[in-house]
Amino acid sequence: MSSNFNVSTNFDIVIIGGGMVGLATAASLAATDLKILLIEKQDLSQVLPMSSLADQKISDQDFDVRVSAISPGNRDFLTQLGGWQNIPASRQANYQKMKVWDGDGTGKIEFSAAKIAQPDLGVIVENNIVQAALLKTIQAYGNIECYFGVQLEQLEVSNDKAHVSLSDGTAISCQLLIGADGANSIVREKISIESEQTPYSQIAFVANVKTELSHQNTAWQRFTPTGPVAFLPLANKNLCSVVWSLDQDKAQQIKDMNKSQFAEKLQRAFESRLGQVTAVSKHFGFPLIKRHSQSYLSERIALVGDAAHTIHPLAGQGVNLGFQDVACLSKQIISLQQQQRDFGLKQNLRAFERERKTENLIMQNAMSGFKHLFANQSMPVTLVRNLAMSALDKLPMAKEMIIKKAMGL
Repeated sequence: MSSNFNVSTNFDIVIIGGGMVGLATAASLAATDLKILLIEKQDLSQVLPMSSLADQKISDQDFDVRVSAISPGNRDFLTQLGGWQNIPASRQANYQKMKVWDGDGTGKIEFSAAKIAQPDLGVIVENNIVQAALLKTIQAYGNIECYFGVQLEQLEVSNDKAHVSLSDGTAISCQLLIGADGANSIVREKISIESEQTPYSQIAFVANVKTELSHQNTAWQRFTPTGPVAFLPLANKNLCSVVWSLDQDKAQQIKDMNKSQFAEKLQRAFESRLGQVTAVSKHFGFPLIKRHSQSYLSERIALVGDAAHTIHPLAGQGVNLGFQDVACLSKQIISLQQQQRDFGLKQNLRAFERERKTENLIMQNAMSGFKHLFANQSMPVTLVRNLAMSALDKLPMAKEMIIKKAMGL
C-alpha cells in the first residue's frame, strides 16, 4: 500500500473510485500478476470503520444509514474474492422472507427462502462495512497500491496507454483505466461518453428506525401512489433501515421534519405493520435518476457500477448489478491476459459490454415499469394491479423464477 507518488508511474490497471464496486474490482484482479492502482478522493484509511470488522455486539446507534441488500449470488462472489469473510455476523442481517403489498388495494405477494430450499433471500449490510472488508482483503496483496485523498484532473488516451493527471500533480499511465467512480463519474465525463438520464421525479429518504415489533428477518415494502416505502432488517431484531421514495412535491415537507415527526409520518405510510416507529438516526434524501451510459467502453477505458448505470432502489438491485459488472469484466481481463492479448483494447472487451448492457437494461426497464405501474391511481389499473399481484402470489413456479433471478442464482 502506498500513500503518495513523486514521479510518473506506470501500472497495468488503474481503478478510479474506492466504493464497494471499485474495491471489488481491485479484489477481483488481486490474484493476478497485474500491477494495480486504486485511486479514491476520500482517505479510506481514515473514514472506514476497520475496527468494526470485529464480531461484537453493537448498539442501534452504531449502524450506518447507508446499507445494501446483497444477493446470495453476489455474497458468493464476494466470498470468492476473500472479502465476505471479513464481515462479522454482528453486521449481517440475513432475511428469509420478503413481503410486498399495494397500499391502494388488497394486492400482496410474499417470497420465502424456505419455499425455494434456500437459507435466505439475501443479506443487509452497511456499505462502509463492505468497503472496509474489501479494503482489508486487497491490503494482503503486494500487487495492489492505493492512493487516497486525490482526484482525477486530466485523462488522455494514446494508442497503448491511458494517461492520468491527479489533483496533486502526480502523473500515471496504465494499459486500462476502470471508472468505478459513481453516478457523477468524472471518468465518464472526461472521455465524453453520453449518458441517457431520466429523472424519476422522486426523492429517496434513508434512515435507521427502531420498531416496536421484531422485523422477523423479513424485508417489507409497501407501494403507495407517491412512492414505495421499504423496511429492511438490520442485525438487531428491532432495528430497520428505511428507504422511503417520495414524489418531489411530497418530499419537501418530509425533508424539513425533525426525527419524531419523520417517524410518525413514516409509521402511517407503513400502516404500522411493525408497531410504533422511533427514529434512531437523522434522515436524509437524494434525488432518484435513471442513468445509462451509451457505451461502457472507450479505448483504454471501461465503466462499471453506477458510473455506467443507475436504477430505482425499489428492488435493491443497484450494487448487485455493479458487482456483476465487476465479475464479468475481471473474467474477461484475466482471460485476455492468459491469452497474452491486450486487455486495454476496446474491441477485446466488447463481450463484457454486450453481456452487461443487456442485463442492466432489462433490470432498469423492469424497475421503471414497476415504478410507473404503482404510481397510476386510476381505478381500472389499480384493480388489475391488485388482481395480478394476488394471482402471482398463488403461482409458486413463477415466484421461484422471479426471486431466483433477483437472488442471482
